[in-house]
Amino acid sequence: MRFRLALAALAVSLAVPAPDAARARPGDVPAGYAAAQRSVAEEGRALVRLIRAGDAETLHARFAPELAAEISLEELGELLDQVAAAGPVGARLDERAAPLRPGLRAYTADHRWGERTLAIDAVTDGRGAVTSLRLAPRAELPPDPGAGRDVTLRFPLPGTWWVMWGGATELRNYHAVEPTQRHALDLVQWRHGGTARGAGTRNADFHAWNAKVVAPAGGVVAAAVDGLRDNTPMVETDRERPAGNHVVVKAREGVFVVLAHLRKGSVRVRAGDRVRAGQVLGRVGNSGNSSEPHLHVHADDGAGAGLPLRFGRVRVDGEPREHAALSQGSFVTGLR
Repeated sequence: MRFRLALAALAVSLAVPAPDAARARPGDVPAGYAAAQRSVAEEGRALVRLIRAGDAETLHARFAPELAAEISLEELGELLDQVAAAGPVGARLDERAAPLRPGLRAYTADHRWGERTLAIDAVTDGRGAVTSLRLAPRAELPPDPGAGRDVTLRFPLPGTWWVMWGGATELRNYHAVEPTQRHALDLVQWRHGGTARGAGTRNADFHAWNAKVVAPAGGVVAAAVDGLRDNTPMVETDRERPAGNHVVVKAREGVFVVLAHLRKGSVRVRAGDRVRAGQVLGRVGNSGNSSEPHLHVHADDGAGAGLPLRFGRVRVDGEPREHAALSQGSFVTGLR
């Protein structure tokens, strides 16, 4: 994950973190998450204040050495001048504060910018140094091609999972710019301060690694791919084969459910197999266009439109739900 400083020509409210629970039930926000999220938000807002003030010198002093070598103080000053000239950076519209690991903290905020919206993306390390920064206009999403065609699925993973990406806006769900993935989710496990133990240099360091993936609906396997190697986390991705090892289940006519980035050698089904909901399909891996072990889930109609997802009988942030749409930052557990 690395952003560059960029300014292209020209895309609701802050989610309040849940309090830490002394004894969290499955599906509750884990102890320590709310405090970590607040810390990332405070750090990100401080950077935004420097951007809004045009304070290139103080902002550049926060850059990690690698980023400071890539972007000079003069270049940063020119960029902030361009931002200011295009319009005042106004009120915050939404933000995403993601404590991925103690040494990897991601913050994104959308701010009013004259008649447009400015997206500010920053990644910091555990010491507060900025390792990447991106400023760019946020384009409006086109009309939702799958609106009103909700698909209800069984949650495809055991245990409690964190929605790393998911929701109706690009800020909370970067997939949303792709019509077939408008409602896609990326699911990871967050425990003990992040999604991995330590620095997360090996796939086995990640809490999500090798978890069972079950069919979220009964149907026929439309596609199954295995044999692609798993990436070294945060070092490489396979953009030529973005889904990596994956399974596509045709739940019914016009509903294809995609489960992607599975572990090499774990896929248990073949195209043409009939599967039942809850049947094991494979295990969570890090194949394809993936920077860390996680499960990607989306449904589409086979004709280019992503379909809104709902999950039956789940607990979201501790609250039992018969049907739930999931959004970035939530913790979810399937109930059976």
